[in-house]
Amino acid sequence: MIAVRSRGSRALVALGLMAVFLVAFPFVMPLIGGDVSLATRVLVLGLFGLGVDLIFGFTGLLSFGQAAFFGTGAVVTAYLLREHLVPNTLVGLALGTVAAAIAGIVVGSQSLRQVGVYFAMLTIAFSQLFFFLENAPLKAFTGGESGLPNVPRAAIPLGFTTLDFSSALGTYAFIAIFFFLSYMLMRRIIASPYGAVLGAILENPERAAAVGHDVLRYKLIAFTIAAAYAGLAGGLLGVFQGFVGPDAFSIDQSGQIIVMTVIGGAGTLVGPLVGAFIWLFLQSSLQSVDALAGVWKLILGIVFVLLITGFRRGVVGGIITFLRRRKKPLEADIATDAA
Repeated sequence: MIAVRSRGSRALVALGLMAVFLVAFPFVMPLIGGDVSLATRVLVLGLFGLGVDLIFGFTGLLSFGQAAFFGTGAVVTAYLLREHLVPNTLVGLALGTVAAAIAGIVVGSQSLRQVGVYFAMLTIAFSQLFFFLENAPLKAFTGGESGLPNVPRAAIPLGFTTLDFSSALGTYAFIAIFFFLSYMLMRRIIASPYGAVLGAILENPERAAAVGHDVLRYKLIAFTIAAAYAGLAGGLLGVFQGFVGPDAFSIDQSGQIIVMTVIGGAGTLVGPLVGAFIWLFLQSSLQSVDALAGVWKLILGIVFVLLITGFRRGVVGGIITFLRRRKKPLEADIATDAA
């Protein structure tokens, strides 16, 4: 009972800290050389990274095809809103998320039958397939290389009035609400019995199967949830930018979100958000310096290598490890004093 209460207290503290961070973040960013738009982009990619963290950090699946679901959610949401086929932004985002989840089921049901490098190669192949479909056969709906411009900003009609989130701070608040709810849901998933089974699969899938767990089914559920998170993040990006470009489906997008998750710390849930901030802030800062115009990617790569070398479990993972090591000697000292 005490352990359950302790876990519940830690969850409330984590959610409280996240809420405080989300409120303060857009006001802190200008003080360190950023702006509200950069803070919003960090939240979108942090949300995308939550799904990647579920399958990579908690399930052990390295997928290079998450951009397929990110782009699917972005295009479906943008198209529905542009053509006024849905009554409001929320419905468009919901349908875009569902479309991405369905795509996740299709891709996952085929690729998850393979393991290791073969699984990763299949996700790359599916990602390229989605990229081709977006740029050729379906370009009448996706815009092809031109993308989809003029995506309406977030607005929710309530009958007697309309909640308008079109301002920079309003868009940030709209996306921050989604991020907080998604973060809270992901914490519940990881803390649930389902999350415990994912941990067992990560540690030893053969043993998990031997005790009666349907490993493929559990992986497919996780993969579908990650696809839904990617689709929601893609839809929010389109609403935020007012435009969805073909790069939403690119393999670069898949690679970058993995890099962000690893930098921040896989298996921590907060890591993708931290990684997105580090990556985007450095990218923005380096691009703003004219003298580094031709080499900013090289510098970003060097920083990535240094971070991974210095923090084997990512920045957040490294901090957690440090605090745990500090806690053990303190507990030992308390036990010695009590004796």
